[in-house]
Amino acid sequence: MKKLTGLIFLWAFLIIPLSGQNVSTLKSIPNPKNGGNGYVSDPDQILEASDIATLNRLIASLEDSSTAQVAVVIVASIGQENPKDFATRLFNQWGIGQADRDNGLLVFTVMDQHRTEFETGYGLEAVLPDAICYRVGMQELVPEFKKGNYGAGLIAAVSRMKEILEKGEVVDEIRSRRKLGSGAENPLFIALQIYLLISLVFHLWWLWRLRDMLVAKDDFYDKYMNVRKLRLWGFLIVFPLPFLFVWYYLKRKMNQLRNNPRYSKITGELMTKLSEEAEDDYLEHGQIVEEEIGSVDYDVWVTESGEDVLILKYEKRYSKFSTCPKCGFKTYFLAFTKTIVPATTVSTGKQLKRHECKNCAYSNDKITIIPIVQTSSGSGGSGGGGGGGSWGGGSSGGGGGGVSW
Repeated sequence: MKKLTGLIFLWAFLIIPLSGQNVSTLKSIPNPKNGGNGYVSDPDQILEASDIATLNRLIASLEDSSTAQVAVVIVASIGQENPKDFATRLFNQWGIGQADRDNGLLVFTVMDQHRTEFETGYGLEAVLPDAICYRVGMQELVPEFKKGNYGAGLIAAVSRMKEILEKGEVVDEIRSRRKLGSGAENPLFIALQIYLLISLVFHLWWLWRLRDMLVAKDDFYDKYMNVRKLRLWGFLIVFPLPFLFVWYYLKRKMNQLRNNPRYSKITGELMTKLSEEAEDDYLEHGQIVEEEIGSVDYDVWVTESGEDVLILKYEKRYSKFSTCPKCGFKTYFLAFTKTIVPATTVSTGKQLKRHECKNCAYSNDKITIIPIVQTSSGSGGSGGGGGGGSWGGGSSGGGGGGVSW
C-alpha cells in the first residue's frame, strides 16, 4: 500500500507541472505592436529584459534602413500544433512586412518542441530561402540555445539576418562546410551530380534571357532597366558556382550600359556625362533632394552645344521613401507613429501615423485603430522599445526554413 501511495505521489509530482504549462494559441500570443512599438513577443517571460531591448534596437535599425520588418516570438508551448504551420498563420494574422513589398520575417521559437522557424514574406523568399535560414539557425542560434542562452542565440541570428538584408551578402552563406565522400555510390555524390546538371540547365536558360535583352534594339538606358528587372538573387543562392561568373559579368555590363558614350537623338552630337556637382544645375530641387536622401540617383548627359539635355533616373530598389502625393518626388516617408489612446483588453485604441515629404514639407496624418489587447498570462514579456507603430500588412506563403536543437 505504501508503495502504491508513493507511486501515485510521484506520478502527480511529474504530471501536474506539465499540465500547468501555458499553451499559446494564435489569439493568446500578444502582438508587440498593440499599444507598443516593439518587435518581440515573449508571453512566457523566457528572455531577459536586456535581450528584448537589444533585439528591438537591432530590428528597428533594420526597418529604418531597408523597410523590412522582423518579429521575434518565443513561447513555451503551442500544444500539439506544427510550429511551421503555426508560424505561417501567425505571420499572416499580424501582417508582418510592408504590404506592397511583403518583406517580413518571423523568428518563431517553441521551447517544448525545441524548434525555431524562420518564416519569410513573399518578397524575402529569394534573399532568405530555406537554405540560408537553416544555415543561420545552425551557425548562430542552435549553439547558444544548447547552452541555454536563448537571448544570445536570437540576437546572433537576428544580427546575421540584418547583415544579409542590409548588405545583400548571400553568396557566401550557401557554401557548404561539409566534406563530401568519394565514390559514385555515395548519396551526396549522386546529389551533387544532379545539382550540377540542374544548375547547368538554369545557367544556360538565364544566359539566353540575358542575351535577348542585350541584343535588343533598345537604347542603353532601356537595356539597363530591363536587365535590372532580372531577379538574380534566387539563382545565386541555389546555384552559386556558375552564377558567380554571371554576376561578375552582369555588374560589368550594367556599368557599361550606364556609362557608354551617348549621342543626341536631336542633334546627333556626342553627349557628355556630368559630375555629381555639375549635374545639379540641370536638376529640379526635388530631384536634388531625392539624390541627397538616396532614394533616386540621376545621370545628366549634355551636348557640347547645350541644345540637348538627357536626364536619366535610377531608383533605389529598397527604400523607405515613396512618391509624394503632392510634389511627385520619391521623398515621402513615415515620420513617426504615436499612440493616442492605448488599447486595452476591453476596448480598441487609436494611433496617429504621420507621413512627411522631405522636398515640399507636405505632411499627412492618419488615425488608425489599435485592436483590442488579447489577454494572456505572462504577457508582460512582449514589445518594449524599437521603432514603427504597426505591421505593414505583409503576407507569407510559407517560405523560409527552420532548425531544431
